[in-house]
Amino acid sequence: MGKQDVVEALIDSQGVLYSEQAGIELGRDEPAQWFLWLSAALLMSARIDAAQAVRAAAALRADGLATAGAVLASDRAARVRVLNANGYARYDNQGADYLHDAARLVADRYGGDLRRLVADACDRADVLQRLRQVRGIGATGAQIFCREAQLVWDVLFPFAEGPCLDAARALGLPADAEALVRLAPSRRGFTRLVAALTRAALEGPSDAVRRAAG
Repeated sequence: MGKQDVVEALIDSQGVLYSEQAGIELGRDEPAQWFLWLSAALLMSARIDAAQAVRAAAALRADGLATAGAVLASDRAARVRVLNANGYARYDNQGADYLHDAARLVADRYGGDLRRLVADACDRADVLQRLRQVRGIGATGAQIFCREAQLVWDVLFPFAEGPCLDAARALGLPADAEALVRLAPSRRGFTRLVAALTRAALEGPSDAVRRAAG
């Protein structure tokens, strides 16, 4: 089988976006969806299984902590309880504090709307640098955010960095965003491909991907 078969197998079997898994709809391009995704990227930055961090992010959404304003108005103990009860026990206190700090920065600098971050940014590097100003989000967290934000934010597309490129190389695909995007069926398909490659790197390729890669 060829590269296109591997790409199709990846998208079909492992291409669920992490944002979708957490119940976040980035395509709606609304402040709450972007703040939730920032929260998820922050939680996923810790040394914890991605599935646990996604579960915790989904719980924040379900508990009404979907905006910077809601987090700032929330009780710290309540944030700790939500995280502790939803797979984030090891980092619940730290996570609760980081979420509050993120909400404060988003509220003060961007009026509670992260779309202003990308509107104010000069280029992709500036977006990454601004994201790293959020306490708890380093280079890895910024990459996590941008991998799926590229679905909407033009300045980021095509974006592929970190573990997904290692997986691409191991599966015989180009380890370069500009080359990978030519194998994807669409912008959404490319975003799903990058998510799938990330899952393949973290969890291992699916059986379908292994068969396609030969």
